[in-house]
Amino acid sequence: MSVDRLLFPRPDTDRVSVERVPVGETCPHCASTHVARYPVANHLGPRMVVKCQDCFTHLSVTRPAPEDHWPAWRSPTRDWAPSRLG
Repeated sequence: MSVDRLLFPRPDTDRVSVERVPVGETCPHCASTHVARYPVANHLGPRMVVKCQDCFTHLSVTRPAPEDHWPAWRSPTRDWAPSRLG
């Protein structure tokens, strides 16, 4: 058995999803108030998006803050200053 299976076991559910938190904004494209913020992983790396859930317009794409806990596997020492030893 490899190490990644020990750290990240197979999910118990058929679908894996993230919580989409409503932000109380209005979409500039379709005027919908169904706008949510949630984490994504894309070619730029982990990001937090604010996106209309009706027309899928991106309102913002930002780097995750430490309180976002995204990505779940992020090293706790990621933001530490490097030492001379590496």
